[in-house]
Amino acid sequence: MKIRHIVMFAAVVVISSCGGSKKTSQIPVSPSWVQVRPSTALYYVGIGSARKTKDVNGYMQTAKQNALADMASDISINISSNSVLSAFESQQRFSEDYSSTIRADAQKELEGYEVVETWEDELNYWVYYRLSKETYRKLTEEKKRNAVLKSLDYYDKAIKSIESDETRVGLVLLVKSLEPIKPYFAESIVANYNGKEIFLGNEIIQVISTTLNNLSISGPTDLTVKMGKPVLQNALQFTVNYKQKNPQKAIPLKANYTEKLISPNKATTDSNGIASFGIDAVRSSKSSERFNVRVDLESIVSEGTTDFTIRKLLSKFNVPEFEVTINVTKPSFYISSSEKNIGKPLVDNLLLEAAKRKLVEAGMPLVERSSNADYVLTIDAFTVQTAQSGEFRQASLTAMISVKNSDGNEVYRKNLEKIVGAHFDIEVAGKNAYAEAVKKIENTVMREILEMVVKGKSNY
Repeated sequence: MKIRHIVMFAAVVVISSCGGSKKTSQIPVSPSWVQVRPSTALYYVGIGSARKTKDVNGYMQTAKQNALADMASDISINISSNSVLSAFESQQRFSEDYSSTIRADAQKELEGYEVVETWEDELNYWVYYRLSKETYRKLTEEKKRNAVLKSLDYYDKAIKSIESDETRVGLVLLVKSLEPIKPYFAESIVANYNGKEIFLGNEIIQVISTTLNNLSISGPTDLTVKMGKPVLQNALQFTVNYKQKNPQKAIPLKANYTEKLISPNKATTDSNGIASFGIDAVRSSKSSERFNVRVDLESIVSEGTTDFTIRKLLSKFNVPEFEVTINVTKPSFYISSSEKNIGKPLVDNLLLEAAKRKLVEAGMPLVERSSNADYVLTIDAFTVQTAQSGEFRQASLTAMISVKNSDGNEVYRKNLEKIVGAHFDIEVAGKNAYAEAVKKIENTVMREILEMVVKGKSNY
């Protein structure tokens, strides 16, 4: 007879014995397993409850899920000294996350358990599950055997691929070999491989580490680039070798440039083990930047598994990398000008001197010969009288500014027009117009030249 039926029967007896006395409400007495969680050496126990709602099926399912979660937490996880996790024992946070994940997975895969009893009162519904520890052990061992066999198959193929200089394929297969045995990362996983007993999980981790350590990247140690110029892909070529001598194809590389993000920043080695990168233009004002290339292990791991826990575990590995120093030099300028004021040449060349000042401030070297310059800046300017009111006269300045590169190609042109100056003396009026043009040169023209020509921008 169920406990709640016994309670109801007792209540009827009490009421009958009281005769005509006032009815008293009886509070159901909860069973002992609700009051105190049972403990037994033969079974794993799971107790779950849920608040009652109008959705009867809903709260019953919730109680069952809570009971299974409770049972999963009763199955202890002890990290063996020969387990995968032991190889990462310093990663305490990872071990905690792993234990939580495994319990969640174990809850989904629990089988062979039985319902011992259910109980409810006005507010709550309770479920009592138990699972024979012997039954659990047998089921787990069978699953573990199948997982080990599947993992060994991947492992064997991985070893053969690495020995055949197919390092990328080998690493992907090693990652795949971890998936079947993930539930047993905290345990010793003993397997027989080629007549030798190995701790399979540890062996996989060790081979991944050794394989990565045997990969190396070579390339140029330093490059010298002028500001505003690109670094072509033939200058940033890198070779990936296995054990220093065997070029490796299909190895993904990821690049990082300290000045800015580059796109694309990923490349894969070709059949000769070579991958190339490029920089659209070096715009840094520093004397040097660093270009770092590393094996893109994340890409390899993603090809082998989508499991978050395994990907997080393998992210702890160090990977081969190589660094190039990019020495940045500034381009040289040669400046020439023809500046006339009311038909007469200016002695002091006001616009030329203004351009020089801005280039010197920016650290750009000036050269004496146009043939030695990276850029030739030419200024042609003149003033004419445009108006007169009594003795008060107005002069207007027109200027053309042009920049050509060392190949003779014009890369910048700007015309300044209708810049006026006024005075009773027309030559002074012309010089006043030049003074206004100097402001344009310093505040606008030279900024555009530095940004567009030197830094490679094309906003103008």
